[in-house]
Amino acid sequence: MTTVYLYGGTGKYSGTGAFEWSSPKVGNTHRFILFVAHDGAEAQQETAMRELASFGFTELQVGQGKPIAVEVLNEPQMQAFQKHYEGALAEGSSIVWYP
Repeated sequence: MTTVYLYGGTGKYSGTGAFEWSSPKVGNTHRFILFVAHDGAEAQQETAMRELASFGFTELQVGQGKPIAVEVLNEPQMQAFQKHYEGALAEGSSIVWYP
């Protein structure tokens, strides 16, 4: 069964991501939430670190992954995160970064 896990942390954006995306300014450090789809019932920290590297983040400090409670995404203040949950299911991962 596929479960989406959340990984919160900070990292420096290097500008050397594996693809183009609406990324932060090169060299700046940002907080983020990474959404990662895993098969299985345990967090996979190494997978999260690889995904963050593919987004172009270095100098990472990442917390332990936690499964998302899907029903929370129906709450009005959480609806902005629905697209990231869906993106993780479709693409494997999605990231929210904060200035």
